[in-house]
Amino acid sequence: MTKRKFNLNVKNFFVLSITTSFIMAIYFMFVGIYLKEKGYGETFVGNIYSIQTMSTAVGSIISAYLLEKIGRKKSFLLGLLCIFMGTSLIVVVKSKMIINLMAILCGFGFSVQLTGEALFLTENAKVENRVLVLSLNFALKNIGMVLGNLLGGMSSTMLKNTFETILSLQIVIIGSAFLALISMFFVFTMKEEENFTSRNIIDCLKSYKNILNKRVLLFMIYNSTIGFGAGMVVPFFSIYLKYSMNITDSLVGSILSFAQFGCVIGGFIIPFISKRIGRAKSIVLCQVVSIPFLLSIAFPQGLILVYISFFMRSTLMNMAQPLIQNLSMELVNKNDRANLSSFFSLSSNFMRAVGILFGGYIMEVYSYNMPYYFTVCFYIIGTIIFTYLYKEKILLKKVS
Repeated sequence: MTKRKFNLNVKNFFVLSITTSFIMAIYFMFVGIYLKEKGYGETFVGNIYSIQTMSTAVGSIISAYLLEKIGRKKSFLLGLLCIFMGTSLIVVVKSKMIINLMAILCGFGFSVQLTGEALFLTENAKVENRVLVLSLNFALKNIGMVLGNLLGGMSSTMLKNTFETILSLQIVIIGSAFLALISMFFVFTMKEEENFTSRNIIDCLKSYKNILNKRVLLFMIYNSTIGFGAGMVVPFFSIYLKYSMNITDSLVGSILSFAQFGCVIGGFIIPFISKRIGRAKSIVLCQVVSIPFLLSIAFPQGLILVYISFFMRSTLMNMAQPLIQNLSMELVNKNDRANLSSFFSLSSNFMRAVGILFGGYIMEVYSYNMPYYFTVCFYIIGTIIFTYLYKEKILLKKVS
């Protein structure tokens, strides 16, 4: 096996992926619990998560413009600053309006990295290494999520021995936010592309016209359908586990970190699976096999089965993401990739935000289990759309 070398930009982005994923894990695990402890209901928690996700969706358009206007490096720095301010202040302020504003700020911060991720790594990796680089980045992101869930849950439980519950949650969330400032050092050492040329807003808008074709629109519908289904349940995993099963924060963290660890394993093995059966077939296989495990989460079961169900669902549904990113970047030419990335991020996160609203409402009014049945239906629909879009590649016996 030949030795693969990654340039400094790729290595620094790997660090950025770990730290921001750590912060994101803490944010989604504890902000909802913090708001619940402050006396807010599931609907308000759902609204906050929805606003944050909607901000990520709308912010992706602004992020695409910034990435093309001021460059990748300055855009990533701005995103990290927004993540730091939004994450730390959301558990300090008391006004509902300002809590909403901090969720918007945090959402925009995450949108910069999510929009620039596939674009930046594709630009800085050799063609033959792109699936590997995207897969490693995916694995490292999930290592960050594992550490966030595990260390966050353990820290919260230990701090509660000394401090009251709300203060313990504040310390964990604000402490994680400082990682955004540390990440800035690695962004400072990144090198901007030598032939980078700043594009004005007119040129950026024209690129959206270039990418609007049948294949892009079908891919967007597929992405949006999966996003809507995921939005109904994924942001509520910690709340679902804590309040439906009545378990401690550390146990919640261990379950989520174990599930996220499956994504790490998946990130390392997906390049070999795709090389064996092809990228499109790998995506369909992962998504179809994940559905029974998602469905099993909704049924009453013991802790061991909960661990297994969360592990398998998370591993299978998420390990295909590097392949999805790789295929999406091939739909357009190099100059339009930032716009395409923002377009997909907008559609997926917008529908995810709507899904969160529905999920929060259904959990509060009906039951914690019901949204999972809807999610299964949307995952099936999304997989059918993707199969139709790549039917030629899926039906071919030859790997493609």
